[in-house]
Amino acid sequence: MLAAAALAAATTSYHPVVGAPATACGLVAGSIGVFTSWPQAWRLWVGRRHAGLSLSTNLMGVLYGVAWLLYGFLCHSAVQIATSVAGLAGATAVLIGHLVRARVSPRSWLPWFALGLLVVAVTFAGGRTVLGLTASVATIVGVVPQLLALTSASGRSRSGDASGVSRSRWGLSVACNLLWVGYGAIVGDHLILVNSVIIAALASSIVLLATRAQPEVAVETAARAMASAASAAS
Repeated sequence: MLAAAALAAATTSYHPVVGAPATACGLVAGSIGVFTSWPQAWRLWVGRRHAGLSLSTNLMGVLYGVAWLLYGFLCHSAVQIATSVAGLAGATAVLIGHLVRARVSPRSWLPWFALGLLVVAVTFAGGRTVLGLTASVATIVGVVPQLLALTSASGRSRSGDASGVSRSRWGLSVACNLLWVGYGAIVGDHLILVNSVIIAALASSIVLLATRAQPEVAVETAARAMASAASAAS
């Protein structure tokens, strides 16, 4: 996730010698983290599917993306700013795609989004430590609504549709955060370690739930297509 990448990029400056394994973990994880949102953006804009997506998670993705970008400015880290901009672009594409496809009324999300931006502004004024901790917590909390949405869909059995959820997005998140776990373990940074372990666990659960839900949707979609073709032929 973006938060783990930003934390590691900022923290690297405090570890002049982290060794080749840690550096490799950080570079690969950072590269993966930049692209985690784009499979979901593709599914929304090209596949035109949004069923099962959590709007709260996508709103939080943009909000903590903004927070990590500001954190990069406070740390004077050009690398972190660049990766945060790339990650924020993907998160914004996902949010806009979700709003467009689901035709969500501004009244149902804009006030909460404005409130979130206000919180980011207040924590930004509080300094690097306050902003960093707030963004870290928000990153973890932001994943939870998507997990709950899929849990609810799974509980409804066949009526639950998770066809809009990109498993690639969360699979990349798992890989990214497991690499950050390795990085945190090597350099002894417990904040990165704990943050990444939690997000990797949540993302793994999302992948499993989405995998359970989507095969049924695919079968039902194929059945409807076959029925339509048969009807047209007759």
